[in-house]
Amino acid sequence: MDGIKKAGIIGGAVIGGIIGGAVSIAGHLAKNKFVDDLGKSIVDSTILTGSIAGELASGAAEVVVGGVQKEPEHIQRGKKDLKAGGGKILKNYVDNAKLVINNSGDIVSGVKNRDVKKILNGTKTLGKIVAIGVITVGAIKIEPDSPRPDQEQEKQQE
Repeated sequence: MDGIKKAGIIGGAVIGGIIGGAVSIAGHLAKNKFVDDLGKSIVDSTILTGSIAGELASGAAEVVVGGVQKEPEHIQRGKKDLKAGGGKILKNYVDNAKLVINNSGDIVSGVKNRDVKKILNGTKTLGKIVAIGVITVGAIKIEPDSPRPDQEQEKQQE
């Protein structure tokens, strides 16, 4: 059922390429980095959504085929795909929750310390999350505008 997984990724890439590509080109032409980055994040998000959908569809198909044909190996593969798809969904929610919490904290800290740059960076990232969530109606994958000190430490530990 790898074809189903690939179809999900390709579908996400096509949709992301059309929507996100258009947004990115508009941002590039207008020399607006925020809009350009937003378009790139839309592409990444729709590919991730397609990947998750493909994984879940493949898993469901494997379980059904295994049940109908009484083949336990199909059922096991299907369960593995369903778990992997569910894991990707959970990881995406956790990552995005951390991103929202961290950027909200940056905004509050920026207000307390009168740091306009920190407020703007946090606000831009939260704005991207909202915009991508509305446009893609699926998984959200973005890079924050500026690396946070704790993110630099996490990358070095990996």
